[in-house]
Amino acid sequence: MSKRIKGFEKAPFSVKPLYAASKKMVGKVVEPLKVQAHRPIIAWFGNLLGLAIQRSGKVEERIHIMAQLRAAQIVECPF
Repeated sequence: MSKRIKGFEKAPFSVKPLYAASKKMVGKVVEPLKVQAHRPIIAWFGNLLGLAIQRSGKVEERIHIMAQLRAAQIVECPF
């Protein structure tokens, strides 16, 4: 499946902290973040939502990771 939207390789000013955090956590900037950089408000609030879910403690960490993996499989994420 080819991408319909090209992501930003170089971070726009408003999402530089998110690019840096992605590099620190994963070792590279993940493609969904590059695409979300077209709309910085979506990038920021999407990441805040993920952080809120992670820190809430309501969902066990391994279940959260498995759900993310399954969602990626469903949408045929190429990573």
